[in-house]
Amino acid sequence: MASEELKSKADTLVENGKKKCEEGRGGDALEIFNQALDIYRQNGDADGEITALGYIAAIYHSLNKPENSVETYKSLLKIFEGLHDVVAQGKVLNNIGLISARNGKYEEALESFHKALYLFKDTDNKLGVADQLGNISSVYRDIKQYDNALSICQDAMKVYKEINHKPGIGDQYSNIAYLLVMKGDLTTALDFYKSAVIFYNETGEQEKADLTKKNIENLEKSGVV
Repeated sequence: MASEELKSKADTLVENGKKKCEEGRGGDALEIFNQALDIYRQNGDADGEITALGYIAAIYHSLNKPENSVETYKSLLKIFEGLHDVVAQGKVLNNIGLISARNGKYEEALESFHKALYLFKDTDNKLGVADQLGNISSVYRDIKQYDNALSICQDAMKVYKEINHKPGIGDQYSNIAYLLVMKGDLTTALDFYKSAVIFYNETGEQEKADLTKKNIENLEKSGVV
């Protein structure tokens, strides 16, 4: 039987851990959240365990310890699998994929993104599907498989347009433009960059709009019209 006293102790530790995070003291926060995790586990508190693990994974990531972060997310994934929480599984797999990709572990990234894609398709989560297609395309871009990246990027675009998700549409116009540049089709790339700016302006994503405008300027300076 769960103890309210233990739960209260662990909850207090979590609040203290949050304060340490706000103060930028990630190492101290990590120690506190691990203490909370042990108590939640001792108390059979799955919700508390999930909360603590989520903070621990995020802190490891912020401390540039990707392997620890991924391992912690894998622990979370096992819990969500046991709970049959498909949405949570997809989100965790997405995080594992992003961290793996950023650290050059492309096979692991693709595996995680494909698993997440399957789960989102199974639950008819179209935004999740589009996001994972975009992630998969980005991995292929990073390993210079531009044809694969372009094809999957176009698939992501179709889904974003289907649900009228303007931030996703803008990103895919920009991503396709970059891939076209890599393939040497500069004229078409210029058109896609211009389309991206329109969507970035509509969604108020000024930083992305400015960066894309610089890409347009660079192409035009090189004589592309």
